Amino acid sequence: MEILPSRFLSPETTQKLLNELYTSGGIIRMMIQGPNLPRTVTYGPGKGLPIEEHRNLLVEVGGEVLELRVKVGRIRLELEGEEFLPGIQAACERALPFSFQIKRGKFFREISTISDYAKYGKDADKRILGLVDPRAKKESALAILSEKDSDKKEER
Repeated sequence: MEILPSRFLSPETTQKLLNELYTSGGIIRMMIQGPNLPRTVTYGPGKGLPIEEHRNLLVEVGGEVLELRVKVGRIRLELEGEEFLPGIQAACERALPFSFQIKRGKFFREISTISDYAKYGKDADKRILGLVDPRAKKESALAILSEKDSDKKEER
């Protein structure tokens, strides 16, 4: 499923929404998307100077602190089942003070591509397929919040 807020989310609203979604349960994979937030001025007389507005954009989700590197405009979720949809809808209504859309569908890959194979190898974790740019470093672009829970589910 895909959550499309009617505007870009502030870091505070992002943290509130992600925590509400995380506590609602049933989420296998989550991906946030939006335009990049540059750390320095990219052109003009101030080229190379740090942008003060984009410093310390840290959000805490499920006890894990993440650096927010995009302006959040879309959140994609993979759920364990349809029974979690009302909880996700309620979490969005609690966290978002403006309108939003929820689209149902399949938005994540389940099989490995050549890029996934080149980056992660033959035995890649299926939860990370298609989540990050193949050129990005895994540690900086990906957070696994509940490794223990997912290991238990895979053992079943």
